[in-house]
Amino acid sequence: MSLVTIDHSTCRRDGMCSEVCPPALFEVDGEGFPVFRAGGEQDCITCGHCVAVCPQGAVHHERIPLEESLPIDPALTVSVPALDQLVRSRRSVREFRDEPVPQALVREVIEVARWAPSAVNRQPVHWLVIQTPDEVKRLAGLVIDYLRQSNRLEPRYTRYIDLWEQGKDPILRNAPHLAVIHAPDEWLWSSVDSTIALTQFELAAVAQGIGTCWAGFLMRAANGHPPLKEALGIPEDHSVYGALMYGFPRYRYPRVPPRQEARIQWR
Repeated sequence: MSLVTIDHSTCRRDGMCSEVCPPALFEVDGEGFPVFRAGGEQDCITCGHCVAVCPQGAVHHERIPLEESLPIDPALTVSVPALDQLVRSRRSVREFRDEPVPQALVREVIEVARWAPSAVNRQPVHWLVIQTPDEVKRLAGLVIDYLRQSNRLEPRYTRYIDLWEQGKDPILRNAPHLAVIHAPDEWLWSSVDSTIALTQFELAAVAQGIGTCWAGFLMRAANGHPPLKEALGIPEDHSVYGALMYGFPRYRYPRVPPRQEARIQWR
């Protein structure tokens, strides 16, 4: 049986499923109905375009149950001004309240993030969520160990090491939680796919009132300091491609400061 079949009783023969298929796996029969190409199972990336675009629900894909492909609710459409304000008001938060973020709320944010696009729908992203503040602090200490080693070769981290020794945390900012993304090394697009997913996580977090900040020091150390990679439990054939410290912000930011104009070259 073909991976994708068409219900002729409801198909309008408009060709939309064929046109939106990225690998062009549909042909047209003598009556104008789309036909999934023989042998196309191996080339199908299970993106769901064919199922999503058909208003009649005439496309049946064995890997994408129609009953699980929910219709879009027009009432939930996000206005451009609302999206614009969400993006503009997002800030890198480095001061957090002691109040923990409920796990259920983080699950909702990851649910949004897992729909981020990925190259050929590979979906290579793996999530590691550190929920315990003490563990976040321990990981920050391992990053400091890495900076101490690096400082011997290139003394540029002295300031951060000194702050740590004064009892301050310039690495993860005493954040209560940490989200880390890792993905397979063999996949060419792991870095891009992970960055897109973590960016989507960040915007969803802001919409839920959660503050975030990219954990650049940890991202650098995770792939260059074996004790940290081991502490994170990252598989040998994976690398860390992104990390965000997060928690409820200590302060509100009621204003949007200006930014430089976009550098655009029109052709």
